Amino acid sequence: MTPKNTGRRLLRTREALELSQAEFCRQIGVERNLYNPFEKGRRRITIDVAMKIRDRYGITLDWIYAGDQHALPSDLYHKLVTSAA
Repeated sequence: MTPKNTGRRLLRTREALELSQAEFCRQIGVERNLYNPFEKGRRRITIDVAMKIRDRYGITLDWIYAGDQHALPSDLYHKLVTSAA
């Protein structure tokens, strides 16, 4: 559960959603300069931002923080599995 691992999951998730970082941030209502260090693995994502991602996209906190794929929306799960192959 390092910031780097979380950052990789955030990046993979955003790419699976086919969104630029700017658009992703706009949709969750977070400034890009706040979000970017999370995705780069420089800072641990805050619960407030993680909750915004959960509320907007249905992405579980278990995925964001621990990498548990089991409760992800099925379409996103399949995109993530496919992109990892």
